Amino acid sequence: MMLFPVLLMAQENVEHDNILKIKVGTGYQLDTYLSPLGYTGMVYGLGNEWWQPFRKDTKLGKTGKLDHWAHVGRVDIALSNYYSKARTNKYMGVQLAAGWGAFYEWRWIDERLKVFVGPYLDADFMVREQANNVNKIVSLDVAIDVMAMGGISWSFYGKKTSYRLGYMLRTNLIGFDYLPEYWESYYEITQGVPGQPRCSGHWNHNTLKHQLALDMQFPHSTWRIGAEHELINYGTDNLHFVRHQFGIVVGCLWKYKIRANARL
Repeated sequence: MMLFPVLLMAQENVEHDNILKIKVGTGYQLDTYLSPLGYTGMVYGLGNEWWQPFRKDTKLGKTGKLDHWAHVGRVDIALSNYYSKARTNKYMGVQLAAGWGAFYEWRWIDERLKVFVGPYLDADFMVREQANNVNKIVSLDVAIDVMAMGGISWSFYGKKTSYRLGYMLRTNLIGFDYLPEYWESYYEITQGVPGQPRCSGHWNHNTLKHQLALDMQFPHSTWRIGAEHELINYGTDNLHFVRHQFGIVVGCLWKYKIRANARL
């Protein structure tokens, strides 16, 4: 007889914002290991992003120390199809990126205006293949970075709707990247880059990722439209790599709470 009261007393977590989105855009790739020429083409992606305040209930009770703290995470996968200027060759690439960050948030004007700053841990992996090259088959981008993250958002309301315009920027501070064993050719084996991880930062690896988004809440659904831009530039010795992507994003947003397990 006590089953239903026990279930009703189960503790709920704080509210999540979750955004599932698709991206279509254009990109530019320079990979001097595979080719000395730049390639351009299309990028298609799918991603998920979630925002959540930290729980205010701790072992010390409701201290209020986490009142302005929250965290954000995201996972993105993208496929790229780039062609040379003469369209005689192409790159095919698969990119996987994931990250998590915590931030402190300042709020003004009835919490409609928010500014946040915090650290962000980002992992990025991309593998590329050049279609018509039999000697140099694939190249890789592998990097893990501690980033600086910041953003601003403004909420405004209609009669039965509400809107939120937001901007977020991330740039790398320090981390490491991995350069595989890149040799110029089978006949020049004394010239190349030995495969090794290395410490990375703005002195040898520049990463900039930012996004602009408009969230639109209607009576029965909430939607996002926006744009995302990514620029990665790094190299060593005679090898230089550039990845430049711009995409239009369309997604849906929903809020949910997780109820902790209760005894049966």
